[in-house]
Amino acid sequence: MTVATVWSANLPLMADRIVCPTVPVNGLFFKVTQAGFTGAQEPNWPKKVGSIVYDGGVIYKAYSSIFEDLSKVNPTSVIELFVLEFNETIHGTNAGIPTSNDETNIYRFHAGTNRVENNIVWAGKTYQRFPVMAEGFAFQRGQVPRPKLIVSNALGTISAILQAVNAITPANDLTGAKVSRVRTLARFLDHVNFDNTNPFGDPDPNAEFPRDIYNIDRKSAENRDVVEFELAAAFDLAGVRIPKRQCTRDLFPAIGTFVE
Repeated sequence: MTVATVWSANLPLMADRIVCPTVPVNGLFFKVTQAGFTGAQEPNWPKKVGSIVYDGGVIYKAYSSIFEDLSKVNPTSVIELFVLEFNETIHGTNAGIPTSNDETNIYRFHAGTNRVENNIVWAGKTYQRFPVMAEGFAFQRGQVPRPKLIVSNALGTISAILQAVNAITPANDLTGAKVSRVRTLARFLDHVNFDNTNPFGDPDPNAEFPRDIYNIDRKSAENRDVVEFELAAAFDLAGVRIPKRQCTRDLFPAIGTFVE
């Protein structure tokens, strides 16, 4: 269970400690990134997730109010959402599935939840209900995860997208498309999901876990029932090397030589 410490003056704080202001600021909490003693006066807390705060010898980073809900004995359900973004250069401009948000080449979806049985609206964006399963996001023994995204193909929807993409870039199979896993809590969903009143709390478009962002590395399976994709981190794709720009003797012939 996450336990937060209310800010006070001249307080010793260890790294990773969660601190909350004496007066709530957009429900944000602040994680100690540099240990030390707090100052004599409470800092001016920012209202944006990810902001850095200096307080005496302590440095914080602002996190969303999702910490507050997780610290409760019975937090509301975790809602898992997905965003699939096509690269227009690679996949063309007509590969995306239009949503109620009228976004081009961006498809937002979720696998369904016991709290919301239809489409989900969060932060003003609609996530369509679609049979999908994602697994393998956990880090194992220091290795970079290579998650799998398994999508229903019962209606041939995904196969139709693949055909459209492959007509532009043969045998691409959505390689290079970006997949983001977004997780929030039911209490932060828009009111429209619950007959205009969220019974669990107030909507918050900034309350989410850190996003898991990957690219599609390859299509690993396709049949009448499902299409399976293997995901990889941006720097873990085949043929990608770090650093992407290499220094060679041909480019910098003076490197390694001495001039008297």
